[in-house]
Amino acid sequence: MGNPHKDEIIIVGCGRVGAELALSVSRQNHTVTVVDVNPRTFDRLGPNFRGKTVQGEGLDRDVLQRAGIETAHALAAVTASDSANIVTARIARDLYHVPHVVARVYNPRRAPIYEKLGLQTVASSSWGAQRIEQLILHPGLQSVYSAGSGEVQLYEVSVTDEWEGRPLGDLLPAQGVLPVALTHGGRSGLPAPDARLHTHDLLVVSATSEGAEALRRRLHENDHGKD
Repeated sequence: MGNPHKDEIIIVGCGRVGAELALSVSRQNHTVTVVDVNPRTFDRLGPNFRGKTVQGEGLDRDVLQRAGIETAHALAAVTASDSANIVTARIARDLYHVPHVVARVYNPRRAPIYEKLGLQTVASSSWGAQRIEQLILHPGLQSVYSAGSGEVQLYEVSVTDEWEGRPLGDLLPAQGVLPVALTHGGRSGLPAPDARLHTHDLLVVSATSEGAEALRRRLHENDHGKD
């Protein structure tokens, strides 16, 4: 069964990246709530924004509850404060068990803190909104690079709860797919077939179109308990 709340997205921070992300996600008919301590920032959303705005600190649990965090499918913490983003992301992930949480890093020197906490992060403002959107809305199989005329592509897979603790070999089809990298807790390595998968790990594979389709089917079937 699908998640009945899969379309509810919370964006904490209405700066340039937060506003761009909110508008893009809203245009895709997702239910979007934007949280910011300064109500003037909501002007960035313009008159055509169809989502909801909540004034307040994103790390305030009462504010997050008003934003609908108890039923949210995803949360992006994109304020100008790394400390606030860390706290907000941890509250969303650890207290409310939001399935997909992404935090923006302003100061690269603080990236190791995020890594130790196992938080998914985005650091570049130039492509931050697009990347965050991909992580919170499309956590399955996503193409990130195409070689030649597209015969072989690199795909990124966000590991879901259904694959927690299972070996990588169980996920990959027998042909057409090769593992490239596995990121866990912010650290990447070359994965072995018996490597154990964990929720929110990011797996990069190279695959032909046939291999990618087989992998997509396997992910889809497992999400519906048919694996």
